[in-house]
Amino acid sequence: MNHKRKEKGFTLVELAIVLVIIGIILGAILKGTELINNAKVKRLQNDLKGIEAAMWTYYDRQGRMPGDCDRNGIIGFGLTVGTSGSGLGYTTTATPTADYCATPATAETNANRAWSDMRVQRVLSYATPNTDLARHNFNDFFAIGSIISGANSYNAIVVYGIPAWAAKMIDTAIDGSADGTAGRVRNFSTSATGTTWPADTLNDQIVSLIYYFDRAP
Repeated sequence: MNHKRKEKGFTLVELAIVLVIIGIILGAILKGTELINNAKVKRLQNDLKGIEAAMWTYYDRQGRMPGDCDRNGIIGFGLTVGTSGSGLGYTTTATPTADYCATPATAETNANRAWSDMRVQRVLSYATPNTDLARHNFNDFFAIGSIISGANSYNAIVVYGIPAWAAKMIDTAIDGSADGTAGRVRNFSTSATGTTWPADTLNDQIVSLIYYFDRAP
């Protein structure tokens, strides 16, 4: 006797259930990624504001900004347009180097100077190397200094080497919109005074932002 074996496949209901489960899993993964990204940007922004707060604390104590050895109101280190802070030359020593403003005549142009100033006054951790204090959670660096625009100089903090989507989030949080060309937060990738952020289709592009914490051009 020949017995025919009935082949059984998935029903439409079973397929629908599988698709729903896959959708839930993908949604959870995407939501988790969004939460992680939001947390990273929030920490970056808090670190940026923390540096600003430390600088104003130093100002209250010393009557000048850290890195402003001649007390002319301008931090001496010149900030450089670009997308990476890897060439800033931060020191790795566990005690502040002798390049802090020991006397009013000391030169101001070293990138370490503002960080060392704040360490000497215990505004920042005395024993933490400048390279560690300046590194942010996207694995690049903050920089403290000033830029020249027209006939004036402006004190600022730069966040080098972050994705455009993160820069836009910080711009929106501080200025209310993500334009990159106005307000206190601007795109420092190619222009000191700011350029438009990359299109949303290029949100993973690496950029740098400048934060004019004192006054903006």
